[in-house]
Amino acid sequence: MEASYLYFGSVNVLLILVLVFIFHTLFLQFCRQRQIRRHGCSPLRKLPQIDPIFGLDPVLQALLFAQSNKRTPGSASLGREFSTHGTTFQCVVYNTTKVYTIAPRNLQSVFGTDFDSWGIATLRLFFFGPFTGKGIMTSDGQFWNHSRALLKPTFSRTQISDLSAYSVHVDNLLVALSKYDGLGVDLKPYFEKLALDSSTEFLFGHSAGSLTSTPTLNAQAFLQAYNYGQTGIGKRMQLPQWNFLTRDKRFWRSCTLARTFVEKCVTQASASKKNLMDKQPTRLILAHQLAAQTGDHKDIVNQLLNVFLPAHDATAVALTNIFFHLSRHPIVYAALRREILALGPYATWTFERLKACKYLQAVMNETFCLNPSIGQMNRIALRDTILPTGGGRDGASPVFIKKGTALIMSFYALHRLPELWGQDADVWRPERWLKNGGDGLVKVGHWTFSPFGGGPRICIGMQLALTEVGYAVGKVVERFQSVECRDPVWEFVEEWKITTVSRNGAKVGLVRA
Repeated sequence: MEASYLYFGSVNVLLILVLVFIFHTLFLQFCRQRQIRRHGCSPLRKLPQIDPIFGLDPVLQALLFAQSNKRTPGSASLGREFSTHGTTFQCVVYNTTKVYTIAPRNLQSVFGTDFDSWGIATLRLFFFGPFTGKGIMTSDGQFWNHSRALLKPTFSRTQISDLSAYSVHVDNLLVALSKYDGLGVDLKPYFEKLALDSSTEFLFGHSAGSLTSTPTLNAQAFLQAYNYGQTGIGKRMQLPQWNFLTRDKRFWRSCTLARTFVEKCVTQASASKKNLMDKQPTRLILAHQLAAQTGDHKDIVNQLLNVFLPAHDATAVALTNIFFHLSRHPIVYAALRREILALGPYATWTFERLKACKYLQAVMNETFCLNPSIGQMNRIALRDTILPTGGGRDGASPVFIKKGTALIMSFYALHRLPELWGQDADVWRPERWLKNGGDGLVKVGHWTFSPFGGGPRICIGMQLALTEVGYAVGKVVERFQSVECRDPVWEFVEEWKITTVSRNGAKVGLVRA
């Protein structure tokens, strides 16, 4: 009797739970339909697929691209899909819907006006976690707000405008390059070392010295681990569900080596801070700032790596890509050099004067446009929300987005739209940024040119990166009369990493002035 009572009691509980689930599902569907009607939403256009149910054809394509060390449709092939199917569409991958967009109004909504509806933590922490841990790049909500507030003072305009420390590293770069006068050299590893030296000094208070004869903390081994770690992260981003099939021991060793390098830097920074406590610092050191806020050594390492990765790449990648193009356009190089020489002695160069160099800014903008350091950004819907455009046959209606939907935004494709940039959108041509006569820069909408993202999450180090890139370009162009292409491959071949960098580097011949 007692057993029968327990049985029927369990059945009743199960029945109630099923009824609650059904009621919740129906109520949620009712609320969503009401929201769809209220906003006038229409369905998204669908990407034609061989397998529209489970979406295994994009997975197979990703596996094939991974085997050949190429990106999946994050670049050229994805750009062709946008040209064919419009600026916003959807496809099925692993039986879940992914939405792709390059519509400026949608970017404005996701990055700005509807910022709170979108997050990155559930996406990025898996991708970046082994390398960077939890920090500003891999978190949402309160932790992200805390991280950004902690980092912001270090990236103030006063800090960025001081070029004295950075100029030392650029001078070291020029000394290292001077031995290649009349010879061929790949500039990529030298720009990576420049970025390493400047970033370690900016973040830790002392430089790795990789461009000097006395490098510290095994800087070369760190760079190799760092670069391979980036490649591994890129593959995790492309094939998350198949990561167990592509497990790479070298990737995990690289993550450990990179984190160990930063841990040593933090230890040295902490020791330096104790020695300098009685002195008034001339500039803020991020490691010192973090140590004053928290005693959690792991958290400090995570936060620093979350900043180091974009800080290093924004400079090294941009410089490599810029000189890749300059070496193939001698007329542009000559015009840029005339502008730089007109600045006078580099001792008089300032943040403001470099920013006023119109042709230099045009060269930088065109490179960031054609080869943005970050080719695409992903977001995930934290709640049901609306995209302003992309629905219906004409793609002009709002679109309802369910909670949990992944959104992929391709800057590579956005920056190559002929209707925005002309029929030669895929041609590197800095003059498109100059007004008639070159007396000013053409102004473009923020949401049509977004190499650093936008809204509250806009890259916190954007101005630092632009300043360092501009200064380094100016110094190299001043020192060398010409930079000739020595690369047997003429076209830009993208390397499979987090960033969009030339796989073949920047192989050039230098002719000193």
